[in-house]
Amino acid sequence: MSLWKYKYFLDVVELKSFTKAGARNYVTQTAVSQQIASLEKMAGGTLLERGNGEICLTELGEIVYEHAREMVLIHERMLNEIERYKESSVLRIGIDSSINKLFWAKMQKMINDKHSEKDFRFSKLDSYIGSRMLRENTLDIYIGYGLNDLEQPDEIGEKPLISSRIGAYIGHESSINEHPEFKAKDLERYVRYGTKSYLCSVMNGQKNDPQLLTQGIELVDNVDTMKLKVEFNDGYALADSRYFSYYDGDMLLLPGYDGECVIKAFYRKKRNKKKIKEILEELQNVVKS
Repeated sequence: MSLWKYKYFLDVVELKSFTKAGARNYVTQTAVSQQIASLEKMAGGTLLERGNGEICLTELGEIVYEHAREMVLIHERMLNEIERYKESSVLRIGIDSSINKLFWAKMQKMINDKHSEKDFRFSKLDSYIGSRMLRENTLDIYIGYGLNDLEQPDEIGEKPLISSRIGAYIGHESSINEHPEFKAKDLERYVRYGTKSYLCSVMNGQKNDPQLLTQGIELVDNVDTMKLKVEFNDGYALADSRYFSYYDGDMLLLPGYDGECVIKAFYRKKRNKKKIKEILEELQNVVKS
């Protein structure tokens, strides 16, 4: 409210009228008079003199006027910069580092078809960093399998982009390959690995199969360590059979097992960049194509 006092004061000086200043700000003349009286009380003296039908600044009023004008201009510049920021076309998008090149290729297609490279800033992130950056408002959208915090704040929304069957990720030389047609129960004697930074490997698919639900999981810190454990220890990991990024292993579907995982876009609900909703729709359409 103190800023309004200065705004009313400036308008009275400019328009040389309390009535016109009130009309400009959609308040009564009395409201303007009260605010300027409050400002004079704060300054400790008279700011305006009325004589010969004109409103003039006192010496004290001239001091307050110069600084008031500066404060109001700074406030207006701030609001303009905030609005430009909200309207900015540059979207900061973080993508789970365990998502493979196929997904990235679809993102590139979306850019090539409707946008420009300069409209986006992409980063590969694990879900710890992605979750933190989203909450700190240094990301507009995070694409992954989930957020690391157990509770998702109310200000964070999510939009499912694509669901895929869960497969068993194994090493090239795994003895699992010796089974001509293995099923989920055939994995019971193997160690299952998971990682905190790749949430699909821990969370999804368990409830669909009682045997997998009761089986313990050896958790490691990151995806790369999980891959090494799987490849060298003759174990396996449950993962996105379509979009999980791997090089030195195989992804095998489990006959009779229909567990799925979902890649989602997480975003701040109150973020007012106009393109976010449009981009979320485009993302959903392009990954399903």
